[in-house]
Amino acid sequence: MEDFFTALASSSSFRRCWTGQTRTPFILPAPFVEGLLSLTDIVEGLSAPCRTCEAALTLTDGGDFRCPISLPPIDSLDDLLEVLRFGTVFLNTAGLHWKRAAEICLAASSAFLFPTNVNVYITGPERMTSTDAHTDNHDVIILQTAGAKHWQIFAPPPRNSQSHPLYRGKHGDKLLLHELGNPLLDVVLHAGEVLFVPMGFAHLTSTQGTGHAGVSVHLTLGLSTADYNFCLNGLRTILLEQIGRPSDKAETSSQLWWHLLSPVPVGYLAPSRLRCPSAHAEYLQHLTKLLEATIFPWQEGHDLGELPEVQMGVSKHLEQQVESLTMQAEAYAEVVAGSGNDGPGAFYAAGPSETRSQYRQSMLIHQLAENKRKRDATHAGDLRFVKRIDPRDGAAKTLADVRQYYADSGLSADAADQHWISCCESIYPNDRPPENLMNELVAASERCDALLNFLRRRTPHLQSDIAVERNELAARCDWELRAERKSSERLGKPRERRVWDSVD
Repeated sequence: MEDFFTALASSSSFRRCWTGQTRTPFILPAPFVEGLLSLTDIVEGLSAPCRTCEAALTLTDGGDFRCPISLPPIDSLDDLLEVLRFGTVFLNTAGLHWKRAAEICLAASSAFLFPTNVNVYITGPERMTSTDAHTDNHDVIILQTAGAKHWQIFAPPPRNSQSHPLYRGKHGDKLLLHELGNPLLDVVLHAGEVLFVPMGFAHLTSTQGTGHAGVSVHLTLGLSTADYNFCLNGLRTILLEQIGRPSDKAETSSQLWWHLLSPVPVGYLAPSRLRCPSAHAEYLQHLTKLLEATIFPWQEGHDLGELPEVQMGVSKHLEQQVESLTMQAEAYAEVVAGSGNDGPGAFYAAGPSETRSQYRQSMLIHQLAENKRKRDATHAGDLRFVKRIDPRDGAAKTLADVRQYYADSGLSADAADQHWISCCESIYPNDRPPENLMNELVAASERCDALLNFLRRRTPHLQSDIAVERNELAARCDWELRAERKSSERLGKPRERRVWDSVD
């Protein structure tokens, strides 16, 4: 595993796909990935009664409605397989609990010198939608450990004033297929293969038509650069502060905007002559030279690298990156050492008060707070969480979402409120989910039998208090399949599968 990530990080081909104007997705054979994390391994962690990790199931009513629901302890593989009939199970920040995920994070951060994180996604076969079209604020390396998954990857959607390019398809934003054009890559990823998706590239997934009857398990390894501010823009902000210039918010060209999100050139991204400790001063000058043209675009001749305060600021920025790597490494090492056995699925259940790592403690406390916030979101009548369907894009939004969404286009708060009242369609009568639905949701997050009972009765009509007959469910699925086929035909033929035979 360590050799694979080191070879990838040192590959000139990978660097071209990762940074600059040549960023592009690709797939790569990696036999060691197959079986890296199995369903049995996953159940071992999901059965922990005091689990503090975020484990959830993304439910859908077959239309635009998506609802993540926290998973209760799941004691058996049979229960997990039944849960997977209804949606995709995801495990966020799995490296803080699963030994094998922590080992992956350690190996990758050591090779790339950026903070890392692993999320796990488990999807049953023949699901038309596993994840909707969206973009991410970090680069990801997908490790397909079991089964197969269909991926469509698109170029970054055009920038606009109403949505952030790195958060499309999230937080109330709906990313529509007609915005994406033809996919750059349209592939079925099989166990033992790796897929790279650059930051900001839109993608969607399914397990339909993969030719594989088993469950799909993949690990998403995130390389955190821009989301931790360890990018050229983060360094540029430091330089502006050091020379006493305000951090400008002026509109930049798309080319420059994406360029500034490139990772700080550390490790293998730095020129080979500057990788040794003795070249530290020259390396600092190299970094400032990269950004001088963006700080003084109208004037040449500035040499920021010679200014002591600039060198101090750049050094401080790099020290913060090293500190983040060190804190993460301590957390992942604790998980690897404390998991209790030698199996890849070993689960480390220590909570915030028991963990030794400051980073792991802070992440677990944050996760507990997020879990509470999401539980509170199920309370009927809380206006912070009431959503309506916005007819302009079909997305479900809260009133706060509507105000934020239209503020960027110059719409006043009063006008946004009027749009909410007059145009947005309530999901529930009087914006109050049925009380029995709320009670079922609470019980479903506590006991597996209650969760399965809820899913059997409510799916796919999660927004209704009417139980669904099986023939109605079958008819709806058939209609959705035809609609999806028509949508695929509009996208055109998929492009050729791009596979590397080796790292370089």
